[in-house]
Amino acid sequence: MIFQIFNEDWLESLDTFEEIMWFLVIYLIILLIMAIFLKLALSFFSKARHTEFGSVFLTSFIITIFFAIIFLFLEGWLAWIVALIITWIIIAARHNIGFLYAIIVTILAFLLYIIVALIIGALLHITIVVLPF
Repeated sequence: MIFQIFNEDWLESLDTFEEIMWFLVIYLIILLIMAIFLKLALSFFSKARHTEFGSVFLTSFIITIFFAIIFLFLEGWLAWIVALIITWIIIAARHNIGFLYAIIVTILAFLLYIIVALIIGALLHITIVVLPF
């Protein structure tokens, strides 16, 4: 009865132990990439504290856990808005920067990821990121 409130679509692809392990490996890779770009973005602000990789990795882990919980119960734009606000609160609180700086750090980390992905894609002659314009 309680499981009817969950968004169960994502569970359909995790049938075997091998699929679960591949999911965890991909999750770890995404988490490492997220932590690297968040650390790079935080390094642009001198007033940011706790910018060691371990602390930034923990911040990224907490953010992904909150994303998973939010998208488990909510869908669509509401889930994205709630998840981004919580992300900005977590970044602002854990690294002692303001809420506006947390928004800027998030945008900067995303832009750095796009730039690096485009450069790697150009060097390897593959498409990593498809831009909407």
